[in-house]
Amino acid sequence: MSAADSVPEDGLFGRFEILTAQRQLRVDGQAVALGSRAFDLLAALAARRDRVVPKDELIGLVWPGLVVEDNNLQVQISALRKVLGTQAIATVPGRGYQFTVAAAAAGAVQATRAPERSVGAAPQPARLLVADDNKVNRLLLCRSLELMGHEVASADNGRAALAKLRGERFDLLLLDLEMPELDGFALLEQRAADTALHGVPVIVTSSLEGVAQVARCIELGADDYLHKPVNPVLLKARVDSSLERKRLRDRQAELLARLAPDLPGTAQGADAALPDARRTTATLLCACVSQVDTLPPHDTLELLSRWTTLMFDAVEEQGGLVSQIGGDSLVAAFGAHRPAPGDAGAPWAALQAAREMGELVALFNAERSASGSAALMLSVGIASGEVVAGQAGTPRRSAYVCVGAAVQRAAQLEALATQRGGGVLVDAATQQALSGDAAAHVLAPVALPGGSTLMQAYALGPD
Repeated sequence: MSAADSVPEDGLFGRFEILTAQRQLRVDGQAVALGSRAFDLLAALAARRDRVVPKDELIGLVWPGLVVEDNNLQVQISALRKVLGTQAIATVPGRGYQFTVAAAAAGAVQATRAPERSVGAAPQPARLLVADDNKVNRLLLCRSLELMGHEVASADNGRAALAKLRGERFDLLLLDLEMPELDGFALLEQRAADTALHGVPVIVTSSLEGVAQVARCIELGADDYLHKPVNPVLLKARVDSSLERKRLRDRQAELLARLAPDLPGTAQGADAALPDARRTTATLLCACVSQVDTLPPHDTLELLSRWTTLMFDAVEEQGGLVSQIGGDSLVAAFGAHRPAPGDAGAPWAALQAAREMGELVALFNAERSASGSAALMLSVGIASGEVVAGQAGTPRRSAYVCVGAAVQRAAQLEALATQRGGGVLVDAATQQALSGDAAAHVLAPVALPGGSTLMQAYALGPD
């Protein structure tokens, strides 16, 4: 019996639908190509979504009767996260994985299944709220939006609209200005004061004329302004544009949640954020070395996206935090956002992450070799020491960062590893923390790239 046999047919989980008989995954109603192993793995996790599933159990379900390395499981997990999103499958360090998307209510499959859409069709359906006291305008606007494929709710005054916004999830608000109880301007003011509502874009639809009215709406946070009577073509263009901007902001927020899971306002860190501080960490910097400049742009970006997915997984498996992505490079800190267990906890976690990276890249290269593609080379530098960790940037664009001499040494070690043809290099502080538990080749004291002072470096071999 395969893992998929234990999942009820037509299982619906949020935007995802698992069709067991057809061995098919649908996302927003559209079929998504999955390999046989990836589908079995998804089915197994979905069927056991009420608990953390150990790695050994998953391997037994997906590869019954076969001896398989953990890395094969990690590759399939990474492939699923690329399709489902990073939060759909949680990694529980030392225990296993858990499917986190809640199942839909019984009978909801047919009701919520999205219609088939051809390539180039309208954007994904969204949930919209129309606030207008004029019943005719409200009904016609709702009908126009429903014909675009969206789910639409309505309110006949500003107070009712505000209550709906606070009690339900909406992707966009279309707001009239002249309404009883609470007019559009007052609603915009309350939205501006409520951080929970900032993520809902607003298109104002009003018959009020004058630049001053439009400017006031924009100042209060409205995203767009349409004069009544609303032109249907212009309405569709503005709605599509607002929804696309919201999806982009949501993707950026998801990426921030992965880059800094312990920052305030992210999904994981709302209650667990740590203050800015000096911390003793192990910093890992890895780079993907390949002839990406010889590939077509789309292939280059796809290759780097797949490589980043694998590197993220290796870091997260060891409790690390990715603090910077540079396209073909990645910086991660171990012990920066939360204390690492034991004196050698952070260096050891960084070393284990580097080893997992190497194993994943080896598997990835095997796939590329089968298709006639050139192999990737992985270079890693690890340095231990005190860094300053915290959030830096501007109100519009910020990130969790780690800065200090250890970060610079990690970058220099990675550059030296690249010159040597790849591999893992560590500094003396990291090697000392490992207490000889890792086989190391002592290099002659070298002046690292970008520096002039001689420094001891160690080349680590496989486990």
